[in-house]
Amino acid sequence: MLEEAMKGVKEEDQTVDTKIIESAGLKISPCIATCCYDEAVGCAKHSFECNVTDDLRLVFERMKQADGTLLASPRYFIVPSKLQALIERIYCANYWTRLKNPSMPSPLIDKPFGILTTSYSDAYSAIPLQEHLEKFFLWLQMKPVTVMKWPFRGVHGRVPVSEDSRALDLARQLGRDIVKAASKGA
Repeated sequence: MLEEAMKGVKEEDQTVDTKIIESAGLKISPCIATCCYDEAVGCAKHSFECNVTDDLRLVFERMKQADGTLLASPRYFIVPSKLQALIERIYCANYWTRLKNPSMPSPLIDKPFGILTTSYSDAYSAIPLQEHLEKFFLWLQMKPVTVMKWPFRGVHGRVPVSEDSRALDLARQLGRDIVKAASKGA
């Protein structure tokens, strides 16, 4: 489904550079929270940067450099554990930076985001995951790009997604809409 969204991005603007990052192959540790207790350091020695050194830095840097973000996730027991680790650590780096420097703007402010989810169930089952992901992006002050079909927050595809033509069409449209939203913000 993410590949279909990327096709939509290219349909809208062939010059857009796209990159798919698969978290499955990355080392992203859970938040250790011990750095939260040291007021002198907190979770971010440097603004918007987690103190734990692993592949989270790659993902977060790519998000900062990107004009927009599409996040695709299967629905497991709400959120896959590696994605939850990524979310918690970016939340913490954002929180500690804002605590120390309240006027510092987020490097992701006003960048558009879109959500793609999959499961063996219908779209209704994906709502908790989509809500969770939406709250994450909104916390980072990003702008949602939604779809005009249920479940609205994003696109949900039923596994096997390759047979869900409705979801694939919506994913391509979401890709096109992300490009449009990014160009409006530029």
